[in-house]
Amino acid sequence: MGRDPHLPLAAVLPLLLLLLSSLAAAAAKSADEGAISDLAKSLSNLPSSWTSGGDVCTFDGITCERGGEGRVTAIRLGNKGVSGTLPPSLSSLTALTELDLEGNTLGGAFPSVAGLTGLTRLVLNDNWFASLPKDFLQDLPSLQYLSLENMPKLEPWSVSDAIVGSSSLETFAASNASITGAFPAVLANLTSLRSLRLSYNKLTGGLPAGLAELIALDSLQLNNQQLDGKLSGPINVIAAMTNLKVLWIQSNQFTGPIPDLSKSQLESFNVRDNMLTGVVPASLTGIKTLKNVSLTNNQFQGPMPEFNKGVVVELSTETQSRFCQTKPGPCDPLVTILFEVAAGFGYPYELAKTWNGNAPCSSTWIGIVCSSGKDLIIVNLPKRNLSGTISPAFAKLTGLQKLDLSDNHLTGEIPEDLATMPNLNLFDVTNNNLSGELPTFKPSVKVLAEGNRFGESGFLPSSLAGAHKNVGMIIGILIAVVLLVACVVLLVRHLRRKNSEKFGPVSTKGSPDESEMMKIQVVGINGNNNEDSAVQTELYSQVSSGSTNIAHMFESHGMQFSMEVLLKATNNFNEDCILGKGGFGVVYKGNLDGKLVAVKRCDSGVMGTKGQQEFMAEIDVLRKVRHRHLVGLLGYCTHGYERLLVYEYMSGGTLREHLCDLQKSGYTPLTWTQRMTIALDVARGIEYLHGLAQETFIHRDLKPSNILLDQDLRAKVSDFGLVKLANDTDKSMQTRVAGTFGYLAPEYATTGKVTTKVDVYAYGVILMEMLAGRKALDDSLPEDETHLVTIFRKSMLDKEKFRKFVDTTMELSAEAWKSLLEVADLARHCTAREPNQRPDMSHCVNRLSSLLDEWKPTDIDDDDDDECETSQMGLNQQLEKWRCDDFTISDSDTFSMSRKYN
Repeated sequence: MGRDPHLPLAAVLPLLLLLLSSLAAAAAKSADEGAISDLAKSLSNLPSSWTSGGDVCTFDGITCERGGEGRVTAIRLGNKGVSGTLPPSLSSLTALTELDLEGNTLGGAFPSVAGLTGLTRLVLNDNWFASLPKDFLQDLPSLQYLSLENMPKLEPWSVSDAIVGSSSLETFAASNASITGAFPAVLANLTSLRSLRLSYNKLTGGLPAGLAELIALDSLQLNNQQLDGKLSGPINVIAAMTNLKVLWIQSNQFTGPIPDLSKSQLESFNVRDNMLTGVVPASLTGIKTLKNVSLTNNQFQGPMPEFNKGVVVELSTETQSRFCQTKPGPCDPLVTILFEVAAGFGYPYELAKTWNGNAPCSSTWIGIVCSSGKDLIIVNLPKRNLSGTISPAFAKLTGLQKLDLSDNHLTGEIPEDLATMPNLNLFDVTNNNLSGELPTFKPSVKVLAEGNRFGESGFLPSSLAGAHKNVGMIIGILIAVVLLVACVVLLVRHLRRKNSEKFGPVSTKGSPDESEMMKIQVVGINGNNNEDSAVQTELYSQVSSGSTNIAHMFESHGMQFSMEVLLKATNNFNEDCILGKGGFGVVYKGNLDGKLVAVKRCDSGVMGTKGQQEFMAEIDVLRKVRHRHLVGLLGYCTHGYERLLVYEYMSGGTLREHLCDLQKSGYTPLTWTQRMTIALDVARGIEYLHGLAQETFIHRDLKPSNILLDQDLRAKVSDFGLVKLANDTDKSMQTRVAGTFGYLAPEYATTGKVTTKVDVYAYGVILMEMLAGRKALDDSLPEDETHLVTIFRKSMLDKEKFRKFVDTTMELSAEAWKSLLEVADLARHCTAREPNQRPDMSHCVNRLSSLLDEWKPTDIDDDDDDECETSQMGLNQQLEKWRCDDFTISDSDTFSMSRKYN
């Protein structure tokens, strides 16, 4: 029966729409299947369920919609050991709500996901992606969770304005993700943001005021920016973040005081290693929710803060010494007034460096002069780059006679109270930006106030007419003084240069095979090497860096060499004597009266406070430790700006040269026995540092280039500039990260917590290098093979694959191969992610010594014959025979015995 030709169009239209919808759904599902198929082709080590031709909705890690359409809504392949790259067709998965790929070794360019309007969760952290597309984060209105952490291979990128479209974003975690540029002010528009983590990037500049709009934010982590500029400026904006519970901004260059936090709900407050100043406010110490706080290595002043019971406080000895008392309590009244004065200027960093303690009349407080009776009579702070306002607290200094604040950037009005100061006779505020009306001072007060904006006309009041006449004479005197000072400075510099010019500059370019970019060194708070800066480092030694203190340290040890002796020993630091170059100078081969030595000459151009304290640390550690497998310090030399250390000479070079630089060094490959002997030597040296010395030391920079070999290829650990002293009662300590990439334990690199287990991790990496014959990090290899620890641990899962991974230059017997597998297993445990899963160094010594040191008794018959023979002799005859026997042992026999049993 045919269709009625007069059937109305309204009845046909729904059928057509249904048909079109079905066709569109089928096309979308087909596109999803194609995208998953492309994904399967581009990835390796996928779950076994990912079979060609199978239903993609049954694949492990794939979630589809319920119902007939079966669109792909989630891809969850986190921590599956997957490698490879991602296909561009990923963007066709328009129904995708979650993409979780964390903890794999995915590389290449990450494809665009722009326009996936339903995407709520994007997790890419702990991968090796090389780049992000320009439209990354565009048109993702539903995105709530974004994690890009620990992707060190990423090309530098900036957070684009497109992120504004992700108005639902609650978590943005992107630590160690190569983000560069100024702090992304656009983030202030994401009012739903609850957690923001941008640590270990390369951000610079200040915190935008717009962050005050993030009232929902409860965690802000911006610590350890990696460029010298770092994040800087004041932190006043955090006062408006009343829901903030975690604030980590350590290891930056923030300045100024801690703002009023009386409305805060903070639980964790970490601002260590910045340039913060001022009095620690009661609004911080009184926070009832506070659990831990770190103020170490700043320039805080005033009374020592007293926190509520139960709060864990990190406050270094150096920081504590800046407060006016060694325990909570009020400061001297004069100190309190001066801190009120400094508050008007915003607690400037230049003042904070010396305005500390409880004795303002000491010579260390810049700009402060007192009478013999300890009355403050002069405040002299011209040209100090001061900003802010003039505090009325100056009027409390009733004995003040001279107040000079000229040539600064002060604003606001001059307080009327200053005109009532009874003993004031000179008031100089010339060349500032002061406004309002100039107070009427007594006729006896000489007032200098040109170069400001007083009154509406901009002219000086008539009371200054007399002072104006003397301006020319004053300027002339000032010019003469400046010229005189300049001549004195030039003369001093000329004399210093004359004393040191015969030594010549030291080049500190490191080995091209081990980039200095790989090394993390402890840096000063203000990012420079100014000798006058009050930076503090977290090296072991905390003593003064002056040569006088060094001499006092060794005055009874006879370890100081003269510069003339070392010049002669190194042929005037001839380039032909260079053994190597490092971060703080050059090491020369020298000859001291026929004894070969190694002379480390620290570069005076880069020493600064940082280099001085590393120099001191190395001396102080080597003075306290003596062990056959730690390089010996023979002496030191200080001469002007020169700092030199003299070590025993190790003719065998470094372990690095024997493992990775054979072509350049010309050494023959190490045998299996030689490698294990070296490994045991190093283990014994570190075991001594950790538990057998008089104190517990943590090396923090253990690597093959710091392991020296003698002519018999016996090893000694060197370079103790970053050694950390561990208190016996401490389970762990927080410190600035220092060391070399590739050897840093995960917990140390991410949190700064250091225990002896960070050395164990580095030792495990060295074992891997000795077994594989390759570097810890090698950018010349494919991306998925760059990191030795990762590829080594994966290779161990397949014995045949692992056999090919082992250094082919070694000839291994069946017994040696068995031992190698045991050492590989030890290396695997040493590099465990969690420190409590790693063994102690004593365990490493025991396991290696059981493989290497096998004692065997001599032939029993020979012993019996010898006993029978000696039993017939008298005591004197037996002693004579044993003495003769000792002299008949050859040198080679003695060496073989020492190698076997030591």
